[in-house]
Formats: sequence, structure tokens, C-alpha cells
Amino acid sequence: MPQSSYYGAFDFREFTLQVILHQQAIADKLGINLTDFKSLGLLHRKGAMTPKELAKAMRISAAAMTTVIDRLEKAGYAERKREGEDRRSLTVHAAPGSERKVANLYQSFRTASKGLLSEYSEEELALISSYLSKATEVLRAATAKLS
Repeated sequence: MPQSSYYGAFDFREFTLQVILHQQAIADKLGINLTDFKSLGLLHRKGAMTPKELAKAMRISAAAMTTVIDRLEKAGYAERKREGEDRRSLTVHAAPGSERKVANLYQSFRTASKGLLSEYSEEELALISSYLSKATEVLRAATAKLS
């Protein structure tokens, strides 16, 4: 049997594919595309951002981000807010209630994860958490090298 991963029996590519497919399914339920969903997720996790900051974080052009924000506003998931007296200065905010809508769609995954996590000791969970945190940083660095 050909091995499709560097990690023994764990197929990292299959894992990341399933993450993407799950994210796509949630985006579909929300009626938005995956890029819009990931942008909304950044607003939920990091709070209000300028369009420029959001574009940089998503690694897309400012023009493309304008389109993303337009679609998120039209769908009711985000809103632009003017900052101070300067009409050119604005931030993008997740719309009230949008985080709850997304959280509700993650419920089946959270429920299944509880069962999975109960199979591990506290020490094992700490190790898994440490690995995933470090793997996130490795992915961030690898992505930066590709950009």
C-alpha cells in the first residue's frame, strides 16, 4: 500500500482536505464563498480591521478585498464603519449575530470532537495541542516562503 504522507499512518494531506471541505460546507450553509468565510473568521477572531489589514491577512489584493467586503455586507455578515472625522478611514466589523450563526454550524464538529478528545489523557492532549500550535507556526512560515 503506497504511503501518502511523511507521518506514518497519518495522512496530513487528507486531514487538510477534510478541514477545507468542512469549511466549504459551512460557507455553503451561510450562502457565501470560502474566501468570504475565511475573511469573516478573521473578523470574528481578531475584531475590526481596516480593509487593507484584512486584505494583507488574507493575502489578496485590496481590490479583491473590496469585493469580499461588498459580498459580506450584502449577505449581512459584515459592515463597514467610518472612523472619526476622516470619511476615507473605515474599519470592517463582523455583523452582530454572525459569530453565533457560524458557531451553530460548528456544533456537530464540536460534539464529535468531545468524544474523540475523551479518548486521550491530559498529558496526551497537552502534547497534541503543543504539536498543533507548532505545526500552525511551521505552516505560517512555509506559506510566507511561497509568497
